[in-house]
Amino acid sequence: MASKLEKRALEPQGLQPDDKNEKYADESSAPSAQPSPPNEAEDSLSNNEETTYPEGGFQAWLVVLGAFCGTAASIGLYNTSGLFEAYMSTQLLPNESTSKVGWIFGIYAFVTWFLGVQVGPTFDAMGPTSWTSFLRAEIKTKIGTDYYQIILAFSLLTGAGTSLIMNPAVASVAHWFNRRRGLASGIAWTGSGIGGVIFPLMIQSLLPQVGWAWSLRAFGLILFVLCTVSVALCRSRVPPRNGDATTWRDTIPSARIFLDGTGAMALTTAGAVLTDLAYFIPVTYVPSYYVARQHLPPDATLTGTASFAYQLLAILNGSSCVGRLLAGYVSDRLGRYNTMILSLFLCAISVLCFWLPDILIPNVPNTGLLIVFVMLFGCVSGSNVSLMPVCMGQLCETQEFGRYYATCFSVVSFGALVSIPIAGALIDAVDAPGKTKFWGVALFTGLCYVAATLCFAWVRLRVKGFSWKTRW
Repeated sequence: MASKLEKRALEPQGLQPDDKNEKYADESSAPSAQPSPPNEAEDSLSNNEETTYPEGGFQAWLVVLGAFCGTAASIGLYNTSGLFEAYMSTQLLPNESTSKVGWIFGIYAFVTWFLGVQVGPTFDAMGPTSWTSFLRAEIKTKIGTDYYQIILAFSLLTGAGTSLIMNPAVASVAHWFNRRRGLASGIAWTGSGIGGVIFPLMIQSLLPQVGWAWSLRAFGLILFVLCTVSVALCRSRVPPRNGDATTWRDTIPSARIFLDGTGAMALTTAGAVLTDLAYFIPVTYVPSYYVARQHLPPDATLTGTASFAYQLLAILNGSSCVGRLLAGYVSDRLGRYNTMILSLFLCAISVLCFWLPDILIPNVPNTGLLIVFVMLFGCVSGSNVSLMPVCMGQLCETQEFGRYYATCFSVVSFGALVSIPIAGALIDAVDAPGKTKFWGVALFTGLCYVAATLCFAWVRLRVKGFSWKTRW
């Protein structure tokens, strides 16, 4: 069976621009990860060929709008972690080590991705409202000042809400777009960048005026509105594989998706782990790095002297919007894995050739090198974040997209769990003043991106060979 799947994966197939009723050529050539008897495989393929996609229209774009609001509320909050880390480490928990504070965000990221192991398969079987209809999408209005209170309110409660709104929102887009899925997903994921621009600037302006508690209450109200719109607009369309016979057993995750005979899903997941392991570090530590770089006092996080630290985070997320849109457009023409490999390579370049030199070169006269890193990293890292679910779609049928995406990112969650604690430990381990203590974490981030690039390149070569002219 594995050899048969591999043969299907290696067969070149074409697609005419106007052929909207056929599967995307790359997806029809992707290996199926569910071993089954030959007759079932043939029936599944036949059913898959009969599936059509609107590729646009009023309802389809409403779903994209709903996904946009969902990612703005969920991953937009995720991308604002740098602001919370800078404030918590200097104001709420000034006596705690960097590594210990890092566990707050590691657990938050872990819960965000790990809950997808059940949310995704349930979406495949029952649609988005089965989970999001009872979502209470708001963060606790006042996070306490004790370490355990922050863990409970932010890491666990907010992480659960992020997962419940994000997974169905992302999976819904795949039910309405196939040939233009890269573009549609790019637009949907742009919401996370928009949220990452607005939220830091909003909280920065509110903190000196109304304080921590009321800033979070205003933030929670905005998240509630965005989540309400997302729940109202996101809809599934492709019926479950088993139709009306779908039962609770169809919502159970399965590790069999990794046993496709080619290693494509396993290596893609490994690349996703390394990508998220690296991505969350600059997003979390850029504000703190700027404070250390400029030798600002701890209480400067609430004053104008450190305001640029928050603005850097907004610049990073704003640049990611450009990357997500551009990558979505390009990937539909050059191939999803091809574009992903390029974006990961540029992430490694941005970290190792711009951030690391800014750390190691003493007495840099201005912030030009840092700004270049933030803009370039934001653009290319935003593109690989939005391309990840699209690459997942290359390896499965639409009815199983939620299961594949959620299972992959449930594995990714373990990388996210240790990412920030590892980064915090590396910062604590470097006995150096100011910005120099960040050189270890920057090197670690760059090497993770290099390894992720190799994983995706291996999958590309394994499935489609050495001809880079092939769109996949």
